[in-house]
Amino acid sequence: MTLRFRWEWEPAPDVRLSELAATWCRLSIDLGDTPVTLVERRDGSGGPRHGLDVPVYPLAEFLAINWWRLSTTSHPPTDRGVRFIEAGAGFAWPDLTLRSDRGLMWATLRQRDKTPEHVRFLTQAETVLEADAVLRAAADLIDGTVRRLEDRGVMGTLLQEEWASIQQADQEERDYCLVAAAWGQDPYDTASDVERLLLDAGTEIGDATLLADLSRAVPRERISDSTAWLLEASRSLDPHAISLPALGSLDWSSMAGVAPWRIGYERARRLRLLLNLNPTELAPIDALTTVRQTHSPAPINVDGLIGSEGASSLAVVVGASASATTKRFAAARAIGRHSLAPIQRRSLLTRATQYTERTERAFAAELLAPANGIAEILAGDFSDDALQRAAEHFRVNAILVQHQVDNQIAA
Repeated sequence: MTLRFRWEWEPAPDVRLSELAATWCRLSIDLGDTPVTLVERRDGSGGPRHGLDVPVYPLAEFLAINWWRLSTTSHPPTDRGVRFIEAGAGFAWPDLTLRSDRGLMWATLRQRDKTPEHVRFLTQAETVLEADAVLRAAADLIDGTVRRLEDRGVMGTLLQEEWASIQQADQEERDYCLVAAAWGQDPYDTASDVERLLLDAGTEIGDATLLADLSRAVPRERISDSTAWLLEASRSLDPHAISLPALGSLDWSSMAGVAPWRIGYERARRLRLLLNLNPTELAPIDALTTVRQTHSPAPINVDGLIGSEGASSLAVVVGASASATTKRFAAARAIGRHSLAPIQRRSLLTRATQYTERTERAFAAELLAPANGIAEILAGDFSDDALQRAAEHFRVNAILVQHQVDNQIAA
């Protein structure tokens, strides 16, 4: 499943602006099997049709301006994604929102019926796509629009300038643009003090993806305080070979609308089954990955740093204040991320509440202290003392046991 754009150029003799006249077309957009541009006139005449009669220039320009925001792997918690309705220019656009997240692209389509727009959009959908595939589709649309402008002798537009800057960027500039976008900045119009802060942090850490990951949890004014710990933790990382049973790839496109904890629980149960663990047996976390600890505390809202050299290696580093149960939970989360999301060389365990974080927390809880194992130990006794005994048995925090009882046993 992916995002597809199709367009057929049409004449527009009555349109005055050259970039709009040159790129007038019948535009259709599909999100997998869902026709994003299935519309009907608001007066009800003509019946439904798949396609918009619009200039594609405003949408192409909008996607180019938001290119780095679409491309970066992380965002602040307040980011709500790239919304097509903001392409504007006085034309009706579908209410489609794209939000990138660690190699995935979350796509949400809503029906739209707003005056004074002359059409209403009839479909809605929610899905998860591979980010690279979405970016290729967007790039094809932008490239096609730029070529059309050139063929029609239209030059010097903002779209052409923006796209040329993006394509000509070297790796160092690309890294900065991705980091700036992750922190909610326009890479080409960033305040000088913020630009210096991000450049200095990038030089110290030497990993644009990791610095972008920090935006999920740490306020911008705490970046400098966080880099020292990241450097210490990175030096402690030593990903070693692991022998996790193959859980099989996760079809994220079918996960939209599914509660994140359901996915986490099911994947953890499958792993426990493949490890031949009975319900009350401890998960062999120490045999599955290594956990090291820094001398300094981790930054605010950061629980650890994960390192991986591929599908067969994994390690975790936590802060100085992490308890034994915290370390086990961090390791279990790392195993969950390793089996759930596209693998990154280094990434942060944070207290963010994005879908993937909630999924891996549920995975960790079920891997360490499965609900049926807790139920067997409690045997109907939900007193504080009984919950504490179960927590000590599974070597987890009593709060985790209480959450398992609330969410799975007593629910």
